Amino acid sequence: MHGVTTALVAFLFFCVIFPERIKSRAQFYAAFALICAIIILDALGVMISASAFRVFVYFATAVLQVGAICLLFLAAGGITWRDLGGELRNSFEVIRRGGEEKEVIIPLTGATPKKKDAYADAGEDEIPSERINIDEPEPTTPPASRPPEQRGGPGPSIPLE
Repeated sequence: MHGVTTALVAFLFFCVIFPERIKSRAQFYAAFALICAIIILDALGVMISASAFRVFVYFATAVLQVGAICLLFLAAGGITWRDLGGELRNSFEVIRRGGEEKEVIIPLTGATPKKKDAYADAGEDEIPSERINIDEPEPTTPPASRPPEQRGGPGPSIPLE
């Protein structure tokens, strides 16, 4: 357990030397507080050498170390707990399926696949029969011409048209 705390403290000092590595200061300072609590709790565990208290200190130290690791990971990556949860959920789905892409189920011969367009829920009679060809230009009418606006003021003006 002391090795994990040593690695956490080393990463804190690394971040002090290279502050551009930290994207979220609040998470970094929260991890700093957790690491200080780990050190104080370990010192109390050594001072009070009762067996039950040592077990509690060991468990609390482990929980605080996991929290500090997660916070330093979030602080260095610049992500939130919600972003991390979404990434973990997506990775769980990828591990469960065994690949990075969704499975495409191909129907057996003779079966027709379901429609995926906007008219999939509508019946065949509700699909519009009008076909629009986007390659053909639509007939356009020239815009109505307006007379040029006259500006008042001294001096001759340059016509813009």
